Amino acid sequence: MVIADLRAFLPLDAEIIVVDDGSTDETAVVAESLNVQVVTHSINRGKGAAMTSGVNVARSEFLLFMDADATYPASAIPKLLGMLNDHDIVRGERPLDSQNIPALNRYGNRAFNSLLASLFQLNGKDLLSGLYGMKRSAFELLELEAAGFDIEVEIAIKAKQRQLIVGDFEIEYRSRVGDKKLRPVKDGLNILSRILGIAILYSPTLTFVFPGALIMLLCLVGAVVLSGGPLLIGNIGLSINSFVLAMIGMLGGFQLLVFGVAAMLYRMELGAASAAWVARLAGRGVRLSTVATGSLVAVLGATWITSLIVGWFGSGAGPFLETGRLVAGASLFVFGLQLMSAGLFLSIFSGRISRHG
Repeated sequence: MVIADLRAFLPLDAEIIVVDDGSTDETAVVAESLNVQVVTHSINRGKGAAMTSGVNVARSEFLLFMDADATYPASAIPKLLGMLNDHDIVRGERPLDSQNIPALNRYGNRAFNSLLASLFQLNGKDLLSGLYGMKRSAFELLELEAAGFDIEVEIAIKAKQRQLIVGDFEIEYRSRVGDKKLRPVKDGLNILSRILGIAILYSPTLTFVFPGALIMLLCLVGAVVLSGGPLLIGNIGLSINSFVLAMIGMLGGFQLLVFGVAAMLYRMELGAASAAWVARLAGRGVRLSTVATGSLVAVLGATWITSLIVGWFGSGAGPFLETGRLVAGASLFVFGLQLMSAGLFLSIFSGRISRHG
């Protein structure tokens, strides 16, 4: 049925490639009887892997991808091919309120589309559609890694980041023929993890640097306020426990910030240009002053801790009443080590940063 529909709307010289992804039925045998090229996986490797296998044997410069469950209309192919003349990628978008999409999938699609729009500023109302085409040059530029149903997420995000021209148009969505392959919960979690994983790689400033800096600043303000003693806000009393939490939060915020910088550096390893602020951090003066400042802060923290312990023993080592100062000294020591490590970390990558700048 699907092959017959394709032949009705594809050019006569078009290749039709069926990828049998480890099925246990007669898919490969039936496909071969229809005189199409068949690629077989001995085990199920996932949708993304199947797409890559198909592309590896295809010869055309235009690549079309369609789920083989008869839900997508082959009649949309001529328009899709026409749009590929002036687009790198073209996507056929389903009406997300279609009753042919299971209810759980409808809610999941809307949630993922909203998440992708907010995190990556992606346009389109059906970014997970299973009908799309792209130029071979675009496929190669994307360097896709996803093996499963999260492949569409990776395509959408990387196309935006690599400034490819993407078009879309609305299509009908028909009832499924055969058993469904998508597992809503398991594959939904895979899609979510792919979104978050790519967010770390492509938006580290948004996902880690800004939140880390904000957490660090808020916790620092809280620690300074509470350093003067307990604070009563209405019926809520804040004391030493809140002070300890604020100091830990400050260190955690800094760790998030450093992780964001590490993600930026990893992006550069993959060929992305460095952000201006990362390039400035890589300057020799900034790196050396960061290491020197971190070392000084760590020494001050260690000295403060030592003086508190010596004073405690000198007073007879009774009940320890300087918990706030001890926490402050320990936090100062740890922050100094973190700052020093960050400077050394940037020094390791300084040459790579300057080459990518």
